[in-house]
Amino acid sequence: MTKRPTPTSVTVLGRGVRAAALTGVLAADNVVTVWGDESAVVETHSVRRAESMETAVERAALVVVCVDDYAAATRVLHRAEQYLRSRDVVNLTSGTSAQAKQLAGWVGERGARYLDGALMAHPEHVGKPETVLVYSGSADAFADHRPVLEQLGSTTYLGTDPGTAALYDVAMLSFAWATLLGYLHTAALLRSAEVRAVAVAPLLNHWLSTTVTSVITDYAHQIDEGKYPGDEEWLELDAPLMDHLVEAAEDRGISTELPRLIRSITRRGIEDGRGADSFASLIESIVSSRPAAS
Repeated sequence: MTKRPTPTSVTVLGRGVRAAALTGVLAADNVVTVWGDESAVVETHSVRRAESMETAVERAALVVVCVDDYAAATRVLHRAEQYLRSRDVVNLTSGTSAQAKQLAGWVGERGARYLDGALMAHPEHVGKPETVLVYSGSADAFADHRPVLEQLGSTTYLGTDPGTAALYDVAMLSFAWATLLGYLHTAALLRSAEVRAVAVAPLLNHWLSTTVTSVITDYAHQIDEGKYPGDEEWLELDAPLMDHLVEAAEDRGISTELPRLIRSITRRGIEDGRGADSFASLIESIVSSRPAAS
């Protein structure tokens, strides 16, 4: 028989579908108080609506903030300022590292412990064991509330710098958007030949899991070591294939923006003398701000 976690008094200061999803999951094992200007949460035996900021924050062992942006998060916490001492604040609002550090400093000055977090999924994924959430900031706050945070999904602590989680957030979004945009371009190319997206999806997923993931692991070692051996693939070998991709897109009448971007960064790497290096070496061209022609 699985042992249920000890209930914690949690207050969610937020609005929107993300805050509602957090509330729903946390209410399964905790007593949750909600506060928000437009909260549509229905009160139950484990979810109650606060009539004031004072009652919302002072009854909480953990305060979870999830609003539209850091400007809104700052406004909410400023309203709670006089009640924050000795509280623990977890901010799951998306923003930048600089914003997280600034808000963490302000919260710390009010005598509260601060954790910045990032939910790397859509609201419907909250509460699933595989859902990725990352946190940075107060190590003690993370340790004390880890059982509650783990109810939201897979939990990773990234260190005491409160800006690290926000940096992971945008970095992983960069990966997601670039990857998914690549998929959409793939689907567009194949749709031009009347190939249905559902027909190719199993092949792509198999390729990702059996080949691309191992390439990412290999590239990670190359990047950290600063060595990019072109033993099996190198930029001058890849470049003609990129020409083919641009031509195929032109022939099929679809956008060439993405293939031209890939080709331009690759050409810059070759111009910088890395033609015999692996594709991973393009990180050095990405770090550089010098543009290259497409």
